[in-house]
Amino acid sequence: MQTSPDGEAEMAAPYERIHYCVAELDGFRVDRFAKEEYTPADSSGPPLFTWREFYGFRNELLGVLQAYGTVGPTGELPILEDWETSEEAWKGGSPEPDFFVVDEMYNEHDRWNRVETSAIMIGTKLLHDLVSFVRHWPGWCVYLSLGPGGLTILRDRILHEGNLFTGASRIAELGKRCESVKNINSST
Repeated sequence: MQTSPDGEAEMAAPYERIHYCVAELDGFRVDRFAKEEYTPADSSGPPLFTWREFYGFRNELLGVLQAYGTVGPTGELPILEDWETSEEAWKGGSPEPDFFVVDEMYNEHDRWNRVETSAIMIGTKLLHDLVSFVRHWPGWCVYLSLGPGGLTILRDRILHEGNLFTGASRIAELGKRCESVKNINSST
């Protein structure tokens, strides 16, 4: 996120895939979710972002996920001169998406977007791409709700929850755990 000369927040530059070398991501911190690891923003203060920033983040997230499956149920929101015009121009995404990307901005304090999907859709390469994406949005994160667990992807760590990820400490392990769900499903 950048600030213009007049002090207005501008959206981050469009997401570009930057693949980090394996050695760099092997050292990336992966740990069990704990309240002290991720504290939601204080909602009593002034707004921390605008609708334009939230939907700019979401639009770029859709772009990352589209390389791995369908997204929806709503597509990208055109960022036009005002909310009403943007909302009128908003087109749908896939009605039964692989990645259900929540499209509601709940407030102006919590910088995150929830994605509901199956663990079978997640792999190491997608996790690398999500880490790369989130690093371009300081203070923002993506939460993957996966059924048997969840992953909170921040710019400097991934926090996991659920039995599927117990004991995981590397991105590759998270990807392998999701792959194990694929293998279980394909053998039944």
